[in-house]
Amino acid sequence: MTLPSGQTVGVSAAGDPLAERLVLFCLPTPGAGLFDPDPEVTSRWGAHLVTLDRPGYGSTPPLAEQADGARADRTGIHDRADDLAEYLVHARVVARDSGAGDLGPVGVVGWGTGGMVALSLAARHPQLVDRVVTFQTAAPNGFVFDPSLQAVPPFGTEALGIPSDDPLLDRPGLSNRLDRMLEEASLQGAAGVEADRRALVDASWSKELKNIRAEVRLAYADDMSTVDRYDGNWYRRRIRTSRVVRVSGGGALALATQWARVLAHVAPDHGGLPEHTREGGPAERR
Repeated sequence: MTLPSGQTVGVSAAGDPLAERLVLFCLPTPGAGLFDPDPEVTSRWGAHLVTLDRPGYGSTPPLAEQADGARADRTGIHDRADDLAEYLVHARVVARDSGAGDLGPVGVVGWGTGGMVALSLAARHPQLVDRVVTFQTAAPNGFVFDPSLQAVPPFGTEALGIPSDDPLLDRPGLSNRLDRMLEEASLQGAAGVEADRRALVDASWSKELKNIRAEVRLAYADDMSTVDRYDGNWYRRRIRTSRVVRVSGGGALALATQWARVLAHVAPDHGGLPEHTREGGPAERR
């Protein structure tokens, strides 16, 4: 898709394309294309799940190769948030002009570094976002990539903190969906990862967190050692509308096991789960 600014971005979607509720999914490092944590849940939820490739990933060219060379210095987390905002404003115009009606505020899900983009979007464009869930998103204070742990293309699940023998990879189709996301992430070599690394050098985006008005849930699996609820507490102290959610197990793949509860927050009026199985079910502790 070419946005009104002239920037080219790769867009993928799942769920119901005619749904009134739009959910943006911000993928981790590395990640591109479409990853649906649980298609069976998504397909019956009545929401339209959309992902946009960040520069250097999938079908989004690196900033230096965009038609407008002036974009080459738009390297920050807040710039990626502005890309999403431009897409949402454009989607509103298209929906209205096509007779599909008005597209209201959206829900946003961010996994890992994608959670930073999701929160920056909610902070910089609060009128566009009403609900956010982040999963295993590190606090930006002092966060750096460890060169000894950096994966190189082609990426494997270990690049996401998922060991190759994780029993959850046996869930039907999950391993294939992850592999597809990682293959898309490596189409341009390491360009996407390098762009993410440059973006994470500047944590100034986090100074805007106080502007968030959306209802935010900061989810962390109890059995993860690198990123945990203490990162969530860092965000909670800065986002008045946030709450930390502790998930009892599942590691980096808890996003897939908890996907129904994630959608119950970001698209609360569109799902088919009984009320007692929604947020606050037995698999979660706050």
